[in-house]
Amino acid sequence: MMADGGLMAVLLYYLKARFQFNKNQFADLMMISGIGATLTQLFLMPILVPAVGEEKLLTTGLFVSCINIFVYSIAWSSWVPYALAGFSVLGVLVRPTITSIASKQVGPNEQGMVQGCLSGITSVANIISPLIFSPLTALFLSEDAPFNFPGFSLMCLGLILVRLPFITCQ
Repeated sequence: MMADGGLMAVLLYYLKARFQFNKNQFADLMMISGIGATLTQLFLMPILVPAVGEEKLLTTGLFVSCINIFVYSIAWSSWVPYALAGFSVLGVLVRPTITSIASKQVGPNEQGMVQGCLSGITSVANIISPLIFSPLTALFLSEDAPFNFPGFSLMCLGLILVRLPFITCQ
């Protein structure tokens, strides 16, 4: 969840610095992602959960998100983020799947506590991750970078997502 919280802040910063994206292009990306997320949760999720199960769907969603972030980190042209926004449909299933799995682990009297804990973890990650990844992004976009890899902070976020499927499946 830390990667998810840091991704938006870092991605917008990265796209502005690397490809000179403006607010209209950010809005386009968010619209494409939002429409894809809505359609995926409305139509695809009800089909996939019974077919493959929540654990496999969670792992698949994390894997797709990881690949998506890795490709963002090596984006070679300004059209790449638009293509990735369209291909991120399985990545949006991570949060609802985690919520569903967690709610099934506790009784009916503990649902609020579990959902509150998940929201608290997300909130803390949304505070901490930009504090970590924004300076890292700034460093690797600057002339003082230790090595030439402008998308290094995004790659780090992707590596965090690589580790998550192994933690959740144990």
